[in-house]
Amino acid sequence: MTTPSWQKILSTLAGERSRELYARAVLGQPLDASSKELQRLVDAGLLTADRAVDGQLFKDVLAAAGSGTPKGVDRFFREGRIDGLPRAGQDRTDLLAHLAERLLPADEELGEPEVNRLLATVTRDIPTLRRALVDAGYLERYPDGTGYRRVVGTS
Repeated sequence: MTTPSWQKILSTLAGERSRELYARAVLGQPLDASSKELQRLVDAGLLTADRAVDGQLFKDVLAAAGSGTPKGVDRFFREGRIDGLPRAGQDRTDLLAHLAERLLPADEELGEPEVNRLLATVTRDIPTLRRALVDAGYLERYPDGTGYRRVVGTS
């Protein structure tokens, strides 16, 4: 049998009567239920066909619903912030391109405080990220230091 979904379990337990019956089953008390009520608990995976409680159910459901391993640039984020920049290579290029597109508006001049505010949403090391974006060609710093502009069309 496949592991039931957490949604199915919660929607079943949302009903007061289903919660009461499941609690009785967990506590080993007699189930005074109709066949329809019992079938609802079985269909949700809360009870086995022989009306037993599976003590492993919630661990199995949590394991099945796990977030999995992040892919692409998502693997560099923890709770919405980057842990650090990859040292070099395609990973670094992909992450910087993603951050430039996600954070920096196109066709708009930004002062350094504004760039710093935007970068602060994803990192604590603002100068390193700002410098990396400039060095990689995703962010242009005006020669007189008065502002920045996202470079559009960088590949």
